[in-house]
Amino acid sequence: MKLKLRKADEMERYQTDKSAKIAFIFYTGALLAWGLYNFFSTGKTGGEFTILLVGNAIFLWSRVVYRRKMQ
Repeated sequence: MKLKLRKADEMERYQTDKSAKIAFIFYTGALLAWGLYNFFSTGKTGGEFTILLVGNAIFLWSRVVYRRKMQ
């Protein structure tokens, strides 16, 4: 069976962008809260803080790449 993909229309792209933004904010907030809790309770940062930093670095780097492609 061959799966046929179609391009998303403008409304689907808008909905996906909004959903992704909300999810990104949630994950960032949750990882930040977890990292701060661990830091203040144990004095060390755990893997959640590393995941938060790497995820935000990837997000910012990809924004720069896409912005340069658009110019």
